[in-house]
Amino acid sequence: MNLYICEKPSQAKDLAKVIGITPRGNGYFHNGDTQITWAVGHLLELYTPDQYDDKYKSWNIDLLPILPEKWKSNVKKKVSGQYKIIKSLLDKANHVYIATDFDREGEAIARSLLERCRYRGHVQRVCLTALDPTSIKRALQKIKPGNETVPLYHAALARQRADWLVGMNLTRLYTDICRKLGHDETIQIGRVLTPTVTMVCNRDEVIKNFEPKPYYTIEALVNVTNGQFKAFWQSPSHVTDGQKRCINQEYAQNVAAAIKGQPAQITKAETKPAKQAAPLPFDLTSLQQYASKRWGYTAKKVLEVCQKLYDGQAISYPRTDSRYIPVSQHGDALAILNAMSMSDSDMQQLAQCADVTRKGRAFNDKKVTAHHAIIPTMANVSVGQFSLEERNLYDAVRRFYLAQFYPDFCFMKTEIEVMCQQERFVAKGKAPTELGWKRVIELPKKEKSDNEDEQEQSNLPQVQTGDAANIIDALLQNKMTKPPAHHTEASLLSSMENIAKLAEDDRFKKILKETSGIGTPATRAGIIQGAVDRGYLVREKKSMKATDKAYTLLKLIPKSIKSPELTAAWEQELEKVATGEVELDKFLNDISGWLNKLVTKVRERAKTIQPQVQAVSQDGTATSEHACPACNGALKRIKGKYGFFWGCQNMTCKKTFKDNRNKPVLIVQEDGPVCPECTKPMRLRQAKGKGKKTGQFWGCSGYPECLATMEVEASA
Repeated sequence: MNLYICEKPSQAKDLAKVIGITPRGNGYFHNGDTQITWAVGHLLELYTPDQYDDKYKSWNIDLLPILPEKWKSNVKKKVSGQYKIIKSLLDKANHVYIATDFDREGEAIARSLLERCRYRGHVQRVCLTALDPTSIKRALQKIKPGNETVPLYHAALARQRADWLVGMNLTRLYTDICRKLGHDETIQIGRVLTPTVTMVCNRDEVIKNFEPKPYYTIEALVNVTNGQFKAFWQSPSHVTDGQKRCINQEYAQNVAAAIKGQPAQITKAETKPAKQAAPLPFDLTSLQQYASKRWGYTAKKVLEVCQKLYDGQAISYPRTDSRYIPVSQHGDALAILNAMSMSDSDMQQLAQCADVTRKGRAFNDKKVTAHHAIIPTMANVSVGQFSLEERNLYDAVRRFYLAQFYPDFCFMKTEIEVMCQQERFVAKGKAPTELGWKRVIELPKKEKSDNEDEQEQSNLPQVQTGDAANIIDALLQNKMTKPPAHHTEASLLSSMENIAKLAEDDRFKKILKETSGIGTPATRAGIIQGAVDRGYLVREKKSMKATDKAYTLLKLIPKSIKSPELTAAWEQELEKVATGEVELDKFLNDISGWLNKLVTKVRERAKTIQPQVQAVSQDGTATSEHACPACNGALKRIKGKYGFFWGCQNMTCKKTFKDNRNKPVLIVQEDGPVCPECTKPMRLRQAKGKGKKTGQFWGCSGYPECLATMEVEASA
């Protein structure tokens, strides 16, 4: 039996239509000897430490590092039904076609199922890059042997296990230290999360400690035979700083006074044609940056919307790191543009004016990675039914693709140099001669830095070298230097991608020149959102800012963990695992060895820390000296909806206790049965109140969201 494994139901449905399979069973499509089933993302999840051994239920740093000898996983409860269907199909299959998303995680979704179900038959890979019928047919004609994509699976396992090792061990280690120091925080450490938070903290610190300094500019109004224009003073080096800004106020004042009303001469007048090629189509990161600047969308929102557009056959695979297109797909341009016109009448005129014979720089086989740039498909989509976010992002994708078939933006570039009283002034201008691709898209304006006072002018008069001129007026401006802007999602994504620019160590600079940064296009949005969800970063309008918890994190951990250099080097090794250059076991052994040394060193230092106890504050939110009788974890007095109670801060315990005069009633409550309504634990409660039953009963711990109860006798 032939079995196709897709990543999600919609993907399976699109594939089934192309293959010609319409009957649908429970969890799969079928037709004779061919079946098509689907996962629901990752069906398996790695064991937690306490699932390996009960001793890890307590966050005891003496038990660290936790290094599983044999990695184990569970089937997620929510998708256990679909897993059983896939297993039953694999038991009958002798030929499997992996048709999940063609990337690390897609490969892992399918291969982990094959491994768990002990499938030993033939395997091939369907490399889907888009879900429109034409793209699916093309992928089915170019199926790869299964052994060629095994390294992608190993890279996914390497990434998953490395994140587990770093996250589980270091989170426990530094949370314990943090609490000994009197900070009631759970300090989540992530292989990519932590250096990302560090970058935001560092930028915020630069802004906080920034000291504005004065500098001075002069804007001269120059009169010539054919008109007037503005020219900007080029201060001499002996009165400027490293950014070519004049820092000598007296000198600037003297220049402004000396040139006003004085004759001048044009010492340079140069006008020459120039052109600018269309910007490349998007990869995921550049699309996230564009959407952040233009509409303020978060990286996570862009990824979610792009996934919907991909599932709806509107665009190609979005989780790509390439902005180039295979030359073989140049012939698809006419069909894509026709579909674009039929889907939206607003695009008809622009599509008709495109030159589909034009082969711009985007079509380059050498620069295409596992996936090509995000482009529109040949499917006729219902643009009118898109949400605002879907329409905006689809419109951006299609316009950047359409721009590849338009001429360059052409203009005349002019530079005029004026000398007066031995001081040099410059005017620059740009006059468009052919809009070209700018008829299709307009790029967001860049923010001007302190020393960018030379504004381009569109209507400079014609002058020649040697012409006489006169300075009509001179405007002296007193300015102050500005700190760098707070990180935005766009700038943070750029920093994550171009991490080599931030490397301090020359050894790492060389290594990181060709790396793709920290994280991947597919994971960076989740990493940023995770930093927000964990309380390390906050969004303020378009800015990303660090919280007090983030600074607590940075104070505790060594540079090796928060340094983006080490994480980026790991990412580079993951790429080598994906290409088969580095073995999975070697990668994990290297990380385990590094982790073991770090944990041992930090744990020994932690033993010298004297626990610091804070008194209970009036609102009852400070950590106390009371310990949980179940796991010896720290207890915290918490103000709940129905009064104060005490909660264990051990993430694997979380037992609660009643409050009696600011002290916990330290009685370990018996574990109850599982709630029949929501599957949460039941807790033994005391019935009281007028008109209610007396005695004890089992009540759901999810109260008040879940109101289920059980008689005590029924639990015996």
